[in-house]
Amino acid sequence: MHDFKFALRQLRKSPGFTFVAVLTLALGIGANVAIFSVVNTVLLRPFAFSHPDRLVWISSQLPTNPRAPFSLPEFCDYRDQNTLFDGLAAVGTYNANLIDSGEPERVQGLRLSANIFQLLGLRPLRGRAFVAEDDALNAAPIAMISYSLWSRRYAKQDIIGRSVNLNGEPRVIVGVLPPDFALPNFESDVVVPLQPEGDPRRKIRTSVHFLRFVGRLKSGITPAQGRAELDAIRQDIRRKFPEGNVGSTGVTVLPLSDEIVGNVRPMLITILGAVAALLLIACANLASLSLARAAGRQRDLAVRAALGAARSQLVRLLFTESAVLALVGCVIGFLLALWGSDILVRFVPADLPRANDVTIDARVLLFTASVAIAATLVCGLAPAWLLSRADLRDALTSGHGEAGSSAQSRLRRLLVTAQLALALVLLASAGLFLRSFAHLTRENPGFDSHGLLTVRLSLSTDSYPDRASVVRLVDQFLPGLTSLPGVESVGIVSLLPLGGGHSSINFSLPDRPPSKREDTPRANYRIVTPGYISTMRIPLLSGRDFAEEDNANRTAVALISAPLARKLFSDRSPVGQRLLIDDSDGDPRPVQIVGVVGDVKQEKLEVQPTFDIYLPWRQVIPEAVPWLRSTSFLVLRTNMPPMSLEAAVRKEIRNVDPTIPTTNIRSMEQVMGGALAVRRFSLSLVGVFAVTALLLAAAALYALIAYGIERRTREIGVRMALGACRLGILQMIMGEGFRLVATGMMLGFLAAIPLANLIATQLYGVSTHDPLTYAIVLVALSAAALFASYFAARRAMHLDPMVALRHE
Repeated sequence: MHDFKFALRQLRKSPGFTFVAVLTLALGIGANVAIFSVVNTVLLRPFAFSHPDRLVWISSQLPTNPRAPFSLPEFCDYRDQNTLFDGLAAVGTYNANLIDSGEPERVQGLRLSANIFQLLGLRPLRGRAFVAEDDALNAAPIAMISYSLWSRRYAKQDIIGRSVNLNGEPRVIVGVLPPDFALPNFESDVVVPLQPEGDPRRKIRTSVHFLRFVGRLKSGITPAQGRAELDAIRQDIRRKFPEGNVGSTGVTVLPLSDEIVGNVRPMLITILGAVAALLLIACANLASLSLARAAGRQRDLAVRAALGAARSQLVRLLFTESAVLALVGCVIGFLLALWGSDILVRFVPADLPRANDVTIDARVLLFTASVAIAATLVCGLAPAWLLSRADLRDALTSGHGEAGSSAQSRLRRLLVTAQLALALVLLASAGLFLRSFAHLTRENPGFDSHGLLTVRLSLSTDSYPDRASVVRLVDQFLPGLTSLPGVESVGIVSLLPLGGGHSSINFSLPDRPPSKREDTPRANYRIVTPGYISTMRIPLLSGRDFAEEDNANRTAVALISAPLARKLFSDRSPVGQRLLIDDSDGDPRPVQIVGVVGDVKQEKLEVQPTFDIYLPWRQVIPEAVPWLRSTSFLVLRTNMPPMSLEAAVRKEIRNVDPTIPTTNIRSMEQVMGGALAVRRFSLSLVGVFAVTALLLAAAALYALIAYGIERRTREIGVRMALGACRLGILQMIMGEGFRLVATGMMLGFLAAIPLANLIATQLYGVSTHDPLTYAIVLVALSAAALFASYFAARRAMHLDPMVALRHE
């Protein structure tokens, strides 16, 4: 306690040192705690599942997609024939228009087999979960809603037993999902029972694949054993129904928890590594300051030793001072983390699981305490090490009141060199992320995103039950929208490029069937209106676009993308040729190619364009109508700022059908921004940490040179008295600084190049050894070192030799 009080008095006597030390630690600790709270919630906090180690996520395996969906009949086969699972549950998307007393809203949801809550071991927050009777034929229509929807739309009112309209069907809300309910790559504002026996897709094995499975392995069974059994069932199904398993090559079985967070794990680990490096730099910075301060106090410590203080007591005194700094810095850092976590959550990508549940729990508190203890040790070790090596008796006789100057000088230089090396590693990582992001933003998506407004069309089942009603909608929408001021053209597409989602079909040539059924190629499948291609400004390379005459009474036609044309028709023109496409319940049907269009990046900017097949809206097959109701998008080309038309477009849609939700209206640039959200988030955080590290390293270099000048004032005075010019003094001091910088850069490059391989999968269009990136980093770090060295050395240039010679 005596040491604690003395440390407080000493820190009060040095307000500048105390402020810088506390601020440095607070920033380092606050950033670490804020990032760790996100990592803890998303990656480390176990999901509220029962025996999560036995839960697996099951997908069909195709040559081009290892996580493809199953059909409904396949689910029933796997469910009934497996022996190594305690149970299988099916998960599929369910997108619905929610209509009650408020504004109509499009909600994203799931169809779940009723046993899933039992398999997961989850209890609803309110009401009840699904039971086996809810999956029976002709069971009452019910639904559960998410905690988020309950809070946002219903203000946490008692809604159990209330009836709402979902897709034109009244459903009774029987429960509220727990806040941390999550499944891989699915949103779940509302969930409804699968009811497989009453689903019209119960007998369709060929064209409708929309389910993934959740399975609970029996105790002692490994995922590999479960996969082997499911694959054996798959082969048996394939022998019985060969037409329903075209392209299937196996079954993918992965741990459920890993699959939920798998897409964001590399990004979060990278950010956590960057912020940990920043904390190391902050601690090294503070250790360097503490070292200089302790060196100046060695005379005081020597007096204490002469009066009987043991060396261990002196070390404890220095550690106590470091602990006080770390404690205050930790408290302020923790408060900054509370504030920063709230801000951080606002900017996290929308697909980050459980991002809205970020909280400070016991694990975060333990992490904070560990960081504070580590900071105490790191910041206290340097002066304690110096004290252990110093001859305190020499400090009493030294005219400068300092002992062990050679050892302390080497240690301070080592700490500054380490900071420069770590700063270079962070700058190199940020530079690679920036170059990668720049490549992506310059990537040609295959269409012109400027001046495009997109509107998701969410159609109810009762208003649009069949093909005729969906086709008729175009005739109702397009004239009014086209006549709006500033609108140049309008189109509709079944799935928006870069908007998320995937839809593909098998195809082949009539005269060239695949040698093996699993080798049947697939292409992205899009249904569009005449004018969509021109509205998106997708190049029409040959042939013609769709016309109003391409209806159900005419020959089925298609547009194909240039990569597909090059693949299939390298020796002749594709226009007029025929394709067989497998998009219906029956046998593959022929379509005639009427045009070839340019490449379009449908799913991700970083993935090269693949094969695309476009079919006309007026020739849509009945099996595709449910898909069109849930995923179609209006696109409007305008010569005005796209979002300025939002109100007019919303009004026009309500004039046609007031039950269609109009909450999802975005410019195409906003859609593309969403596709880059994860990369932008990583770049922003790593960039901020890198710049902060650069500033801290530059400050440490400045402090080291300034301290060296203070200790060498008499020497500099002698040099100047003997004729040394001011420029020569400046060159000497800056030369010493640049030798440190060169050493730090060399060590930094040796570490940065292998460490860059850890983020290689997060880069696009840039090598981990990109010379331009490292050259820019070298220039940035050199410039920062130049300014820090110059401003520190400038003081030596203005020393009066007579004053310097009298310096103690």
